[in-house]
Amino acid sequence: MNLETTAAIVAADQNAGDWGGEPPMSPREAVEHVRNIMTLDEVVDYGDENTEAYRLVLASSDLPS
Repeated sequence: MNLETTAAIVAADQNAGDWGGEPPMSPREAVEHVRNIMTLDEVVDYGDENTEAYRLVLASSDLPS
């Protein structure tokens, strides 16, 4: 998976929650948000695509465009 794909997965997962009427996050905003609230060690392994996407965005310092 590349950064654009993983960022899109993380954004979709983050936007699935209730943010109290806030607009959906862009992939870049979602990646920045996730990096602010968790570390790579805190990712729970569910053995799915979301787990891998979170690991990849947290292991990288790059941001999607």
